[in-house]
Amino acid sequence: MILSGRARLGQRAATPMKILVAEDTVESRELLIELLRHGGHTVAGVSNGREALDALEQNPYEVVFMDEEMPVVNGLDSTRAIRQRKYAHGKRPIIIGMSGNTAESDERRCLDAGMDAFMPKPIRMPEVLAMLAVLSRRPAQTGSASESARMHPESSTDLAAHLERATGGNRKLLRTLIQNLLRDAPKRLSALRRALARNDAEGLASAAHALKGSLGLFGADRAAGSARSLQTIGRSGNLAGADRQLRTLEQEFRALQHRLTGLKRILSPRQTRHKAKRRPRGSARKPRR
Repeated sequence: MILSGRARLGQRAATPMKILVAEDTVESRELLIELLRHGGHTVAGVSNGREALDALEQNPYEVVFMDEEMPVVNGLDSTRAIRQRKYAHGKRPIIIGMSGNTAESDERRCLDAGMDAFMPKPIRMPEVLAMLAVLSRRPAQTGSASESARMHPESSTDLAAHLERATGGNRKLLRTLIQNLLRDAPKRLSALRRALARNDAEGLASAAHALKGSLGLFGADRAAGSARSLQTIGRSGNLAGADRQLRTLEQEFRALQHRLTGLKRILSPRQTRHKAKRRPRGSARKPRR
């Protein structure tokens, strides 16, 4: 399957709103911002909870997509702070929690912190549109949430189908996401190796968390699961088994890297050569004035 060149995000599922996206993983943040903007919303992004709180002091955002795990101030503490504040316009923003930890207990933890709704990561457009449609009291004009059921794209064909749904068929956005992952993931793998060599449990957990979010965005469930295991190992402070888990992650990423490189070639804009039009034989060149 080759992705369609036309974006299919023309239908708007909700009244345009002013939205803040708080997400520390660059790829996930850029994807969600772009999809929301295609839906007609005004969107800004921040990379941690402190920046989210500062942004809310300056602008009356109606909705905040709040990642659970972020540096400086996490999503749970940010949510508690938002709910304690008083707002000049009288309304606090609606908070939609996001997390790569998708167990029922994880959802309950977010809701208990004061989030109004919860969405598992990776975020997919049908789910976002349905959620915003509920918030704006209007019916969604898109496929059902069941269409965004999690896939395990083990082939390039399945990977293309997964990414087409995730980006709404936006080729330009998809090329950017692939380029970012192919550029940044090797750096994050190197950071994992350095942290392991230094016995740096905190550094290992931090680098694994960032990579987990990026891999999850591409539907690479096994690779994201390996990164999640490294994050758990780092947080435990006991690095036994981390070396073996890192080797597994590197092997899984190489397979994904190979598929994405092939897909990137398919998606690259065709280079067209502009040939000069030949004049018919016997025609005279127009004199210069």
